[in-house]
Amino acid sequence: MQYRIIVQFAELALKGKNRHRFIKRLRKNIKDRLKSLNHEWPVKAIHDRIYVNLPNDDSIDELTAKQAVQELARLPGIAWLSFVYWLSEQKYQFLSSQPDLAVIHDLIKRLANDKYKSGLSFAVRVKRRDKQFSMTSQKFEQQIATTILQHSDWQKVNLSQPDQCFYVDIASDGVSVHCDKTLGIGGLPVGSTGQVLTLLSGGFDSPVAAWLMAKRGCQTDFIHFTASHHPLDGIEQDKIVRTAQIVSESSGFVRLYMVPYTYFDMALLELDLDYDLILFRRFMARVASALMPSVEAQALVTGDNLGQVASQTMENMESMNKSTDAMILRPLLSYNKQEIIALSTDLGLFEVGREPHKDCCALISKNPRTTSRSYVLHNLEKAHLSNYQELIDETLADAIELTFYFGQLVNKKKMDNQSHEHA
Repeated sequence: MQYRIIVQFAELALKGKNRHRFIKRLRKNIKDRLKSLNHEWPVKAIHDRIYVNLPNDDSIDELTAKQAVQELARLPGIAWLSFVYWLSEQKYQFLSSQPDLAVIHDLIKRLANDKYKSGLSFAVRVKRRDKQFSMTSQKFEQQIATTILQHSDWQKVNLSQPDQCFYVDIASDGVSVHCDKTLGIGGLPVGSTGQVLTLLSGGFDSPVAAWLMAKRGCQTDFIHFTASHHPLDGIEQDKIVRTAQIVSESSGFVRLYMVPYTYFDMALLELDLDYDLILFRRFMARVASALMPSVEAQALVTGDNLGQVASQTMENMESMNKSTDAMILRPLLSYNKQEIIALSTDLGLFEVGREPHKDCCALISKNPRTTSRSYVLHNLEKAHLSNYQELIDETLADAIELTFYFGQLVNKKKMDNQSHEHA
């Protein structure tokens, strides 16, 4: 028995002339994810689907194939996918004038008995892609349904809302049979719409924001501001590192830059400024902007949520915007906290997100101002932070870079001798 994995695109069918580019990217992401799982399986795009052809030998069992389906389902750009049993036209000649369909009926009998649950209903869905097949879809559905009723304990047919479906897809090169569709997350393939740099905190919001951008096709890297310099030894256990690692499980290639904010903190140590938090957020935006050319990022991403905390008012967001020429994206702007927590839970980020962590913004100021004006902040920066570019350069010079690939930490290094273009 041969196996395949069928992948159905999400929004890609609507892309018109650009459709091929998006499909090509999704195909590459699927190949890369399979390779990270040590599967060198051919991946082909045909018409409105992508097919993964599994080896026709004893090296692959059904369990291995179904585990691969669950991993692929986490990739953005997929509407649904399914493990299927593949019967080749070359071997069985289903498109002949008098085809022998016994092998399909025998397979359906086995699947029907494997899937039977008392009291549930079923339906058969036949899609006849090649019209040379001798029967109509409806007639073949009736035949297969009769086989199920006669050779299993299934008794209820429900064509509108069945509990279980049995699918038969007839194409020019063969017939696929399957009974389970795994829902994907939809969206667009990662890497198809651009590159972004996400300001990663220790809370729930920013990693979810990064994932939402990945779902819209953006490749994302992270920058995190730490209260102290981190040694490379044992850094894998750090909460921030594990957060970036989880996001990379579905995003693929992800870099995390951990930078100390001690230089900024020391510059304002002797001062008691009401605007210290928004000054710090402007500093983070400028440091991140200085890093953007090195990672080819086109925009910054934050986990800001309008009105959630004092620093995330309209006025303070605008003050942050005016600190840099970079575009700042805020995908969580209108989300309720409960919605963010629900997404965090679904993505496997909730447990690490709830671990204790002193967020840099909380350390900078316990009573942040809810309103600010850019010209006031500019004057404060001019008066107290005259060596601003030096602060940015020193901060980035002490950065640590960690690289992840589909959930695996593949590289970590200090960036002492690397230069960054000025924002």
